Amino acid sequence: MHSIPSSVAQALQQGILSGAYPSGSRLPPQRELAESLGVSRASLREALTVLETLGLVDILPSRGVVVRGPQVGADRASADRLHRPFATPALGTLSPRQLIELRLVLEPGWTAVAAARMQAAGLRHLQWLQQQLAHALARNDLLSAAEADLHFHMLLAQLSGNPGLMAMAGQLEHAIGHSLRLPFARNGADDHPAHEHDAIVQAIAAGDAAASAEAMRAHLLSSARRSGIDLAASDRAVADPVSFRLVSPVSISEGVLE
Repeated sequence: MHSIPSSVAQALQQGILSGAYPSGSRLPPQRELAESLGVSRASLREALTVLETLGLVDILPSRGVVVRGPQVGADRASADRLHRPFATPALGTLSPRQLIELRLVLEPGWTAVAAARMQAAGLRHLQWLQQQLAHALARNDLLSAAEADLHFHMLLAQLSGNPGLMAMAGQLEHAIGHSLRLPFARNGADDHPAHEHDAIVQAIAAGDAAASAEAMRAHLLSSARRSGIDLAASDRAVADPVSFRLVSPVSISEGVLE
């Protein structure tokens, strides 16, 4: 079930894609818009922030919200937005580059653990989310694509079956969601994320923990490049592969998918 801000963001995105809110136009004042949508201004502001991160609108202080539209290209998102720090309750303020570095340390690891412990139900759920991402990108639905992308990454942490990794993923969920929306803002609905997710799923289906971790690492590095973040070759501690050798896999209860 979608949250209220997510439903509001979806409604506004549909208005942008349909031309009801043309590129370059301004949305109605937030008080008026919130009333017309039947939501609180807080929910509206959260929805607008998500749409801004996706590059669909610009929130301009004292000037309102300007529609950018679904155009594709590096000019669709300003450098200011792409490099804007993100505040997290658990870790303080992190730049987009720092978020990617953090994800490079954590996500290949929990992907490897999940691959070693994968059961059929978990694999089917990952495959379904990968298909949802591909379908959303095909119809230029950036919001649904970003949500499917986030659910995919969070599910991998859940399928690791490790309470510590699951708790860390939960604390970082909003930060990871912000991080993965940035490539969409810069490049639009390109199909690279879907292909990269498919490579991760294939490695997991083969039961190869090391290949799964490497596929996730390649995905994150590609995501960084699409966001305009250059992870220099000198950053060896972050960019170099890590070997994962997991033995005696422990089965995960089917309940993790509930």
